[in-house]
Amino acid sequence: MRGWLIATIAVAMLLGGAPDGASAQGKKATKAAGKTTRILRVGPKRKLKFPSHAARIARAGDTVEIDAGDYVDCAVWRTRRLTLKGVGGYAHVHDRQCGKKAIWVFYNGPVTISRIRFSFTGIRLKKNDDDAIRWEGDSLLTVLDSWFHDNTTAILTHNRRTSSLVVLRSHFERNGNCTVFCAHGIYAGSIKTMVVRDSKFVGQSFGHHIKSRALYSEIVRNRIEDGVEGTASFSINLPNGGTALIRGNYIQKGPKSDNNKGMIAIGEEGATNPSRGIVIRNNVFLNAQNRGTNFVWNRSKQKVLMQGNRFHGPGSKLKGPGRVR
Repeated sequence: MRGWLIATIAVAMLLGGAPDGASAQGKKATKAAGKTTRILRVGPKRKLKFPSHAARIARAGDTVEIDAGDYVDCAVWRTRRLTLKGVGGYAHVHDRQCGKKAIWVFYNGPVTISRIRFSFTGIRLKKNDDDAIRWEGDSLLTVLDSWFHDNTTAILTHNRRTSSLVVLRSHFERNGNCTVFCAHGIYAGSIKTMVVRDSKFVGQSFGHHIKSRALYSEIVRNRIEDGVEGTASFSINLPNGGTALIRGNYIQKGPKSDNNKGMIAIGEEGATNPSRGIVIRNNVFLNAQNRGTNFVWNRSKQKVLMQGNRFHGPGSKLKGPGRVR
């Protein structure tokens, strides 16, 4: 209990709840940076027609405002301290790939993205690597109020402990869109922290809705469902264990799920991450298959605390070390 609470406090600070001294320093830094920050406006009727045009000239601290509309475009962002946002609705960037990686590729941070729609709907690439966002930067990537659909992987990160990922109020639909098992909705590599809150995942094709190798994973108040046609494997997969808080989610396993071993899987590939505790609390589980499953399948040695959850459909509440209250 104490471990995940400490981690939650750390994430709160990461999201902006810094002590007074740190806050004062931040104001000074913002004031100093204000001399060089700009707003770059992108749109069909503007000088910068595509997001990639802004990416080429962006400087540290810039805000890029992208008018609502369709942009068949991709971009590589190499600048730190960027804010990228759709204005007047979603800015839809789609059907192009940069660096043989993704629609948007990032090599620096922190970055905040909001009101952007990403998809591969018109074309399919041959190597099944048409991802929406590839995060290769340090520091923090924050994704707000965005929409990801029909991508191979919506968000894919690197494997360095130097960065974190926060996703809030976003929508993930029909991702994992490839011919073989190859992709996930969110795939956080071996980073420091992954936080996913108040978001919706639906209709994942194979893969997992959320897969995290982060040291700390927080998955709170999301709706995660296969629906009628989704073929996802696990709803949530923490293959290397770690410290985790999974709370207040609605999690549904559909009749066409690719895997009936579990809905939440922990330590499936070896629990190599240190853990200060795994808490699974106040979630609603629904197994819509006509066969049983493990609502939580824990293959690690770390005991899981399950408390206040509700279970519907055939299956066992917990397989592996832990307590159910």
